[in-house]
Amino acid sequence: MKSKSIHYTLCGLEYVYLMNAPVGKDGEAEFIDLPPEKIDRMIAKEIIWQKVPLRGKEILFLRKALKMNRNRWAEKLGVTPSGILRWEQTGEKRMSKINEAAIRMLCAEELGIKLESKWSKLATDDELPERLEVAA
Repeated sequence: MKSKSIHYTLCGLEYVYLMNAPVGKDGEAEFIDLPPEKIDRMIAKEIIWQKVPLRGKEILFLRKALKMNRNRWAEKLGVTPSGILRWEQTGEKRMSKINEAAIRMLCAEELGIKLESKWSKLATDDELPERLEVAA
């Protein structure tokens, strides 16, 4: 089986690239030989680990990658499901620092990632990456 670097837009995030993704072939068509759930979790881990700024698009992706409905996500974060919907619908708008830090901590817990415990490291001022490389 060969591997390939792929600009992966199926997740709804324009900057994600899968590096060395295993690729299979079905006739003439190529496919990524990994379960979609695994790909989503790998991307979610990189978003959290690399401190990608969280906008509505990322919130929607992370919730779905963690397989949580809006009610469960809201319960875990201590907000209302309609609040989650509003966040997700903001698309390009960046989350407030307090909400971003809370979401980052929840995702890290769900994904089994250890994060820096300092507030300044959780609520980042970083810019959205041009390219997020995810090792497949």
